[in-house]
Amino acid sequence: MNYYEYDTDEVELLDDVMSFISERKYRQALECINNSKNHEINDPLLLMSQGQCYLRLDDRDNAEKCYEKAIRVCDDKLSENKDLVLLNIKGNCNLLLKNYDKAIECYNEVLEMDGENALALSFKSVALVRLDESDAALDCLKKLVSIDSDNNDVKLFKVQYFNGIERYDKSLELLNEIMNSPYEYPQAYMLKADALLEIGKLDEALVNINRSLELNSTNSYSFYVKAKILMDKFDFENALMYFDRALSIDSDVDCYLFDKGSCYLNLCRYDEAFNTYVEAFKLNPHSGGIANRDIFLDFIQDLKKY
Repeated sequence: MNYYEYDTDEVELLDDVMSFISERKYRQALECINNSKNHEINDPLLLMSQGQCYLRLDDRDNAEKCYEKAIRVCDDKLSENKDLVLLNIKGNCNLLLKNYDKAIECYNEVLEMDGENALALSFKSVALVRLDESDAALDCLKKLVSIDSDNNDVKLFKVQYFNGIERYDKSLELLNEIMNSPYEYPQAYMLKADALLEIGKLDEALVNINRSLELNSTNSYSFYVKAKILMDKFDFENALMYFDRALSIDSDVDCYLFDKGSCYLNLCRYDEAFNTYVEAFKLNPHSGGIANRDIFLDFIQDLKKY
């Protein structure tokens, strides 16, 4: 994540850490932090970066400890000065800890002071999606589209918006800009795969999602997109494996379960399909756009009789 004009006494250390992270050398970044002159790291951006490294190395316990400490440090600093950057960092740490309401509170404070703060709008939309507030999330992204920004992180959120309204031409145009930068963004490959899937370019979509997963194997949505591509290629057995990978990271996303149920259905594994749909409906009674879950589930049960 790119924070502009970030003020810290740890500038040199932060530059070194960010350099390692940009090269995906997460162990080296952690060593750099752990071997610093200051044994007690109290810079919130460094703490959040440290957490990101642990997360990428699949050490969730230590990642969460870093995010929690970053929030405490932010609170100490914010008691003296309501700083926009600190509020965004606090919001993002809460977002990563799945404290979505608390994250939104932080982003709202930012937006009260700066109604066009692109980072707050971007990540507020993520928190709202996780709370199943899709209309409010869309409003954030609509505002974001009107804001001119050279920040590739912000451009990626605009791509999400264009994908959401099925303007895949706009998505791919913006993704070409992002992909021409020296840094490879795993999310860019993921979103490009998502757009290509929707317009039926399955082989090209598969190449892009594989690259996304090479760069970052901790994003559940990348595994979900790969599962959907494999379903469209009628490779249902392998699709199931990738749905399971997505759910092992985020078990509370109803569309992962609903589409996994559809995968079982295509394999005529009706009991497993039924049970998976039930789990999806527990999370969202209208998962998959189903108006009446009872009628739908009765239909799945009836399929076993034929």
